[in-house]
Amino acid sequence: MDVFEVAKSGIIQEWDECLKGGANPNELDTYGTNALSWMLKMDHVGLFQHAITTGADPNLPYRTPGNVIFDAISQNRTQFIEALIATASYWKSSPNLQTRDKEGNTIFHIALLESAENLWDTIHPWISTEIISQRNELGRSIFLEAVVENRIEIVSYLLKTFPDVVNHTDREGKNALHLASERNLDEVCSILLEDGNFSLESKDNFGNTALFLSASADGVESMKELLYVGANPFVWGENEESITRLLDREKYGHCLKTWKDFVIQKAILGDVYPFRKEMIQYIKIEKPFKPEELAKAKLVELI
Repeated sequence: MDVFEVAKSGIIQEWDECLKGGANPNELDTYGTNALSWMLKMDHVGLFQHAITTGADPNLPYRTPGNVIFDAISQNRTQFIEALIATASYWKSSPNLQTRDKEGNTIFHIALLESAENLWDTIHPWISTEIISQRNELGRSIFLEAVVENRIEIVSYLLKTFPDVVNHTDREGKNALHLASERNLDEVCSILLEDGNFSLESKDNFGNTALFLSASADGVESMKELLYVGANPFVWGENEESITRLLDREKYGHCLKTWKDFVIQKAILGDVYPFRKEMIQYIKIEKPFKPEELAKAKLVELI
């Protein structure tokens, strides 16, 4: 019997005899899958766990993207995931640890994206500088996916453990602050802003700042976070559209009022406001205020 026949039978003794005879536990069949894959298909969890302890590598890539770990998670095969966790010490140093699925995700991405909490708890200490830098097809590292998924604890952990993640950007040039802002994830925004290493004025590939992206999502909460830590409110984004024209076009009344209230409040501070020149130029060009609003805010004389 070969390893695939044994995998289908589920008999541990036959597996051991097969290996004693020189069989390769990581051989690929004509379908491009391996013995562990057949054990998963046949629901032989006992043999699955035993096979890993005797040399079968669950990280081994199929001929097509993926491996048995991705299969177990995507199929929500709880017993098999538990078996993977129980045998983690056998495969943590696998040379195939960075195998990808068809979307370019590693098992670290998948454990996070699929909320496989127990698996994440087991494998996240293995994350290295090399692993944290790996990107999926969207150009997102584990850190950027944690941001998008609003996984606050994981964001905090990775930011503290790997400070260089502040430089991570996806394929659209969006960093963590851009991604959090355009989703109005105000708690994540707070964590990122408290870190103090994200540039408020950095732009994505389309020319959008985090503030402009928060406006495009009608994200009042994230907009407030950004404005009150010093983001320049007088910005233009993609297609050379101003932030106020965007808000007016999309009928984002609450955001527009928030923007106006902030600008008026800062205008009262006079020369103390660092963006005073930008404000005057912006108001002249974009005319975001009604005449009565300018009069009430005592801004008429400025323009």
